[in-house]
Formats: sequence, structure tokens, C-alpha cells
Amino acid sequence: MRFTRFAGILLVAGLAAGQSWPAAAAETLIPKDKRTVAPKLELKDVEGMKHALAGLKGKIVVVNFWATWCVPCKVEMPDFAKVHQEYKDRGVEFIGAAQERTSDKDKVLAFVGKLDVKFPIWMDSNIYHLGAFKVGPGLPATAIIDADGRVAARIKGEMDAATLRSLIDGLLAEGKTTTPAAGGR
Repeated sequence: MRFTRFAGILLVAGLAAGQSWPAAAAETLIPKDKRTVAPKLELKDVEGMKHALAGLKGKIVVVNFWATWCVPCKVEMPDFAKVHQEYKDRGVEFIGAAQERTSDKDKVLAFVGKLDVKFPIWMDSNIYHLGAFKVGPGLPATAIIDADGRVAARIKGEMDAATLRSLIDGLLAEGKTTTPAAGGR
């Protein structure tokens, strides 16, 4: 289910007021007590350097699975680029997991250059990765990982900037919530 801009505003307002997630977000967001550790994801970037999702623990990570040949991916990518710029200094990382072969590096670089994408692009993602994150088999697909390295949201299909901001804002708000320790500490 896609959010409208109004639903995104309600989500942020509700979180700021200490309310729970709206019903629409509940279909995308995984409750904290139901989250599982994110699957292993190790891919090479467009320059051939190997990277691992596990190395980003402690940050919220948006992993967008996409391809240059995917029409909905072309539609949503400018929103991802814009939201990345808004959140990159707030402990949020973005990864573009391209379903493109390393040999297609030039095509990928042209695609991200045209759309002014500044976040890292990892190559050679595949249907196995989509299945492991439970967002497949189609593209685009997105998994959002919380700061504890657990899958916090799964989005199958195209996502807009308002939805993305709402989910990220909710996860950032979770990190600011503290629960008193047992024994009154």
C-alpha cells in the first residue's frame, strides 16, 4: 500500500506526539519485537570494491534493489536521490543494489549520473537477494534496516519520497526513545 503525502504527514505528526504508527504504515513497518537480523549482503561497488551491509550497523540503511531496464525504478530513483541528500547527515545510509552485471558499469554510471544519484551503488544483486530480504521477486524493491541491523520495513514495488521520509523519520524517532532500565536506573 502506498502512502499519500497526507498519510506521511500524519505519521510524522503522530510520532512527534508519541502516538503509535498509523495502520497504513503498519503494513510496511515491522514491529520492533518482530524484526529479524538483516540477511547477509556483500556486493562490489561500481569500482569493484567489496562492501557488506553488516559494516553499516549502527545506522539506518535504505537498500533499494533496482535496474536500469526497470521503468518503475527510473520513476522512483529521483525521489531516493532527493531523500538521500536530506538524510545523509542524520545517520542514514542509502545503498542502490543494482541488478546489473559489473560489466555494465558504464550503463549504470550513466543512469545514476543522469539522475544525480550520490549514494553508493553496489552491483550484481539478484533474485536471491530479493528473496533473502523478502521483497522479491520484482523490481523495484526496498528494505530498510534499523540501527540494530534488523529489517524494519519491506516495500515491494515503487515507493515515493513521502513514504520513504515517513519510514525513516519513524526509525529515527525510535532511536530517540529511551526506556528506563529495570531496577530504576
